[in-house]
Amino acid sequence: MRRDDPRAWEIVITGSWGTALAVAHRVLRGQLEPAQDVAQEVFRRIVQYCNFQELQDADEFLAYLRAVSLNASRDALRRLAPRAADVPLEDLETGREPRSRPETPEEILLARQLREELLAQLDPTDQKLLQLLIAGYSLGEIAKRLGLTYSNAGVRLYRLREFLRDYITEKGL
Repeated sequence: MRRDDPRAWEIVITGSWGTALAVAHRVLRGQLEPAQDVAQEVFRRIVQYCNFQELQDADEFLAYLRAVSLNASRDALRRLAPRAADVPLEDLETGREPRSRPETPEEILLARQLREELLAQLDPTDQKLLQLLIAGYSLGEIAKRLGLTYSNAGVRLYRLREFLRDYITEKGL
């Protein structure tokens, strides 16, 4: 892509605006106006720093876009709420509150076993849905990648959240 091609930029921004906005919206915990500002900042950074020759396909670009969105969102969060800026990026991406990470070999092994046990209970489509959700894909992107309708993906996501809530409660986590 050439940096001076306005049609190319229109396609890039139109096709990926939702991803940048969704990441910022989650990190900023539902604050729409600051999230829109962050999305604009994301594309300013993309224009300034992105080496498009290194990004060979749409998946690589969207992964890069999500990383830039997380960083820009964290910068905005630092300005809005200085204490929240110390939250790990993984927690910002999912919008959950900070929690302790497994640190000892036993805790890491237990976390790995719980994750494998959880994934074994999900069908392959729900496993992929969970992976895409954790990676920061929007519901529309998830539906497209899984070959589902938007509403079907939404229903599967709703059921998956219920299952995860029950699983966490059952395990006492």
